[in-house]
Amino acid sequence: MSNLNRALKSVGKTSFVEYFNDYKNITENKNRITVEERKRLAEKLLENNPKASKLSGQYARISAAITIFKNGWDNQALKEVIDSKHPAVTAEIKKKARELLTGND
Repeated sequence: MSNLNRALKSVGKTSFVEYFNDYKNITENKNRITVEERKRLAEKLLENNPKASKLSGQYARISAAITIFKNGWDNQALKEVIDSKHPAVTAEIKKKARELLTGND
């Protein structure tokens, strides 16, 4: 499994697309993300994901997303989502990934 696939699996393909701009914004133009920024996003992810039960899991998602963006893998990650055969990755998520990819080039 590649580093990108490992990171994308940790974030979750749907989460990566749904919160793409949040992940991107927290990573962009900063050498270091503050504890408060990370906590705010983790709480948002936890509140909006009925399957999530722990804040620590959201911190793991955020760290993996930061890895994707800092390594410049975001476009490839969006392509992986578009090509995904996993039933949890809906047509709506794939459509949004295509839109993000087009706007991200």
